[in-house]
Amino acid sequence: MSDNKIRNFAIIAHIDHGKSTLADRLLEVTGVLKKGHVEQFLDRNPISRERGITIKLAPVTMSYVSSGREKYILNLIDTPGHVDFSYEVDRTLACVEGAVLLVDATQGMQAQTIANAYKALSHNLTIIPVINKIDLPNAQIQKTQSELAHFLGGKKEEILLVSAKTGENMTRLLETILKIKPPSLLESSPLALIFDSYYDPHRGVIAFIRVFGGSFKKADVVQLLSNRREFVIQEVGIFVPELKQKDALSQGEIGYLATNLKDIHEVRVGDTISLKGARVPSLTGYKKVKPMVFAALFPTDTQDYLRLKTALEKLYLNDSSLEFYALYSQALGAGFRVGFLGLLHAEVVRERLEREFNLNLVLTPPQVEYKFENNMYQEPVVKILILTPQEYVGAVMQLCEQYRGRFVSMDNQNQISLIYEMPLPEMISDFFDNLKSVSSGYASLDWEFLKFEKVNADKLSLLINGDPVEEFSEVLVAERAVGKAQVLVKKIREIIPRQQFEVKIQAQYRGKIIASERVSPFRKDVTKKLYGGDRTRKDKLLEKQKEGKQRLKMIGHVEIPKEAFLKLFRK
Repeated sequence: MSDNKIRNFAIIAHIDHGKSTLADRLLEVTGVLKKGHVEQFLDRNPISRERGITIKLAPVTMSYVSSGREKYILNLIDTPGHVDFSYEVDRTLACVEGAVLLVDATQGMQAQTIANAYKALSHNLTIIPVINKIDLPNAQIQKTQSELAHFLGGKKEEILLVSAKTGENMTRLLETILKIKPPSLLESSPLALIFDSYYDPHRGVIAFIRVFGGSFKKADVVQLLSNRREFVIQEVGIFVPELKQKDALSQGEIGYLATNLKDIHEVRVGDTISLKGARVPSLTGYKKVKPMVFAALFPTDTQDYLRLKTALEKLYLNDSSLEFYALYSQALGAGFRVGFLGLLHAEVVRERLEREFNLNLVLTPPQVEYKFENNMYQEPVVKILILTPQEYVGAVMQLCEQYRGRFVSMDNQNQISLIYEMPLPEMISDFFDNLKSVSSGYASLDWEFLKFEKVNADKLSLLINGDPVEEFSEVLVAERAVGKAQVLVKKIREIIPRQQFEVKIQAQYRGKIIASERVSPFRKDVTKKLYGGDRTRKDKLLEKQKEGKQRLKMIGHVEIPKEAFLKLFRK
């Protein structure tokens, strides 16, 4: 197939704007799928289908005969819509020349739509604006057209109106996709960019690649430029969407190659593949994705620890963004500290572990990781983009200030666009829920990591009868310490059963106790057996009981049932 008959494109959109349904219709029109197939076909994970969200990018090759009777190869990469998986969008856009920017006619422009559009424009991609769900009775087509045209600086007439559900205007969309510029010719030895990978137990790591120069075929000896790892290609092919073997992958094509390597982390996303010994520069890819939030995972049954370890290792083979290491908790036993891209990623991983490996798990509240340098903490700061209707601007700005947000800019269009800098610990707490509350559900949010910044913070430690409980310890800025400490000790007081002695619950910050509660002991009636007689006899027994409790408190061990912790973490 000639380079000028290849079109590489992605579909980018805000979550729940119909992107996966649109992909289904395109696959049907081009004959890849027949009607009656499973909906959201490219979302292979059951969790993706149930939640209606794309979690993992998915490439597919389609053949299309144009109205001019010319045959084209269309390489589509379906991308996730949730901000937690925006790194998938980044690596997709490095491999294509065009993007279908999809907007829901019932919801209009959203924060993720704008963020993805900026990414596509930064890659100099051809943007095809498309408004979806025009068949719905509450579709606001004119309003959405105006928003999209204003944002892109184009004309309303240039925006395609489609219904991914009914298939309306799918052929017109395909004809428009043909206007995307063909792959650029690059005169070089074989050169390809890795944009994804997964582990196959029989063929090793399967690398998803975009070929930018030359061609690759079976038995070629190639190298990864980042680590100079060499291997012999076992197989090359394309996605239809299953793997289909080919003789070679040539310049401009998107496909896969089987490496026979056993460690997925040797095949880094964003790395360049070339022939062994070739002196070529690395392609501009993208930096390694790092986890942004961390939480501890424990099996509710301690005997499932090894099963959990095996399950995490299997997920690790196919999720290069996942990090984990073992830890031990006096309260919950053996478990793992796991790094995630965001809260949704954490939720999806936990759900996959429970479903696919039949585990019952508890996930502790996610926290961010601080840096500690030169006796100072540094916290991660993110840039957030909020889109909100005019009437909620005041409430949204006030909310951002409450969460230590710093105003950057405001753009007044059909919706107000606000940009703030905000500490990541604040954003991952309950900021999004409150944003939806103050905006009656109309505001949308997108974010990206910006920098680490020095902050007045220290570790808040929970003490039970003077002993620290690490499960509840975390780094906090000074202004949040007292409020968090008071809430924490009250919660812990509720879960600790009464003992034979007094239990003191304290929160310590910078060497000072800033909040405390107590669990009063059971009182045994030592005078019950006495009746009649001198009062001094009763007083002696009560005093003796008091002394015994003092000794017991000093040497006693507070018993906290594991179920109490599980109940707390699952609230």
